[in-house]
Amino acid sequence: MVLDRAAGTSAPRRPEPRTLASMRARGPPPPPPIPPSPRMYLRGPPPLPPPGTIPPRPIIIRLDPATAQRMDMLRSVSLIKFLRDDARVVPSEEEEQRRERVVSELEKIVMDWAKQVAFDQGEQHWITTGTVLTFGSYALGVYGPESDIDAVCVGPCIASLQHHFFVVLRQMLEARPEVSDLHSIESARVPLMRFKFNGVSVDFPYVQLPVINAAEAIHAFDPRLLEKVDGASWRCLSGVRVNREIMQFVPNMKKFQVLLRCLKLWARRRGIHCHLVGFFAGIHLAVLGAYVCCRHPNASVNALLSLFFEIFSHWPWPLPVSLHDQTPLWSPDGCSLMPIVMPCFPPEFCASSVTKSTFKKIEDELRRGFALTKDIRNIDIDWSWIFAPYPYGERYEHFLRIVLSAPTTEELRDWVGWVKSRFRNLILKLESLNVGCDPDPSEQVDHTIAEPNVVFLWGLMYRNTQICTSSLKKDFMKSVINNIYGKEKCAHSDITMSIVSTLQPLKSLPDQSVHSQKLLNLPSLMLGFRQMNLDYQPMKQDCNAVG
Repeated sequence: MVLDRAAGTSAPRRPEPRTLASMRARGPPPPPPIPPSPRMYLRGPPPLPPPGTIPPRPIIIRLDPATAQRMDMLRSVSLIKFLRDDARVVPSEEEEQRRERVVSELEKIVMDWAKQVAFDQGEQHWITTGTVLTFGSYALGVYGPESDIDAVCVGPCIASLQHHFFVVLRQMLEARPEVSDLHSIESARVPLMRFKFNGVSVDFPYVQLPVINAAEAIHAFDPRLLEKVDGASWRCLSGVRVNREIMQFVPNMKKFQVLLRCLKLWARRRGIHCHLVGFFAGIHLAVLGAYVCCRHPNASVNALLSLFFEIFSHWPWPLPVSLHDQTPLWSPDGCSLMPIVMPCFPPEFCASSVTKSTFKKIEDELRRGFALTKDIRNIDIDWSWIFAPYPYGERYEHFLRIVLSAPTTEELRDWVGWVKSRFRNLILKLESLNVGCDPDPSEQVDHTIAEPNVVFLWGLMYRNTQICTSSLKKDFMKSVINNIYGKEKCAHSDITMSIVSTLQPLKSLPDQSVHSQKLLNLPSLMLGFRQMNLDYQPMKQDCNAVG
């Protein structure tokens, strides 16, 4: 009680006003609870109130349009600032210029290479051309500071894959001082070269066109010409075709780019970003983001992110998501749970490895995102809640520890890519044993092992189930060594599996690129940290991806 000087009486002390500064000083309030799954209501409607009682009416708070628009604008500004300053997923102007120079130099090299091939064969080299097309996150303008460049080498009909691309062009690249760490991946589903150009990683597959003037033909993008290329070339060009269609569909490219950066960051932080272990690929997020932008062309970036979670947390899967009315007639294995259609003709489903376990986690994360973004009245939103790293150590008591090792880092790179392309079979095997699986996509290193290695820790959910890791490995190896390539790799490389328990929660770090992480000599108990050898880079198995 305090003395009221005017009246000479005591009056209750007024509470301190809740200003934005005072709220921040106390720290952010806890995030709102995650709503229960909509499936719980399949058991029937909620019970009716007793007869004669009047149910309480909901309190509806209506905001005038000017206030709602101001709140929306402030949240959009804070979201863009978070991406730039806190998450640091927006590259600097210097980084952008460096990548532009890389693509420009590659175009000159490919043009010189095409004319050299024509000259060596006695062809009219002055009309023989080649060029470079980009796709993925770089072409869409949503790459990060450490992202690589997905580029396609387009050559004429006289330039073969095995000799002119993997021998002649490789020699020309090796002669350039800007090129380092160059190696060929000839046995992949999409053969390519991978190298660094001025420190920027480049994935470089080859498309052979049935014409001499390849540069002019590919820029015309005649569908009749594209139908004549081989299967590997068609898969490479699908990424380019999808990018072009998305850019035509999206009404506002800048808003789409901000939304897609949000989705890529959210998927990486929440552990649902790797399609090889049953989660999202870049192309999935690009199509889903474009779907929201097309149906809400006037929405702000804040509203677009909220609408994304609202739409797809309530989406009636397995209804396909498509940017146009055409839907493929046939759905390959793996696309039946979460079908997403690429916006190209003829329509194709995006390659997917989603299983029951990974589909459940994606659904949970979509509902979580909806719960954290649906309150549009909260201006002082803490975006770090939405993009918080997934707490694997707090969610699971047991993990499947998978160690992939090889004699050299180059063999390890190919070995890891090969095994990861078959991880879906391992997840399905665990599900057949009634074991739920959350495959953490992050790759770690155990420095107590002499050979170069990569370690995966997958969260397990099971009760009263005995898991025999030796039997599990035996069944999985049947899919790994199912052809000559697998047998060759298995002759020098190895897989070990074990079930481990966490004595303390695994420590999560903000998402970092494998190219920027340093080799840390930490004990095996600290494998919760995301560690990566600088000499190792994950292998991409398919060029049919956007980012």
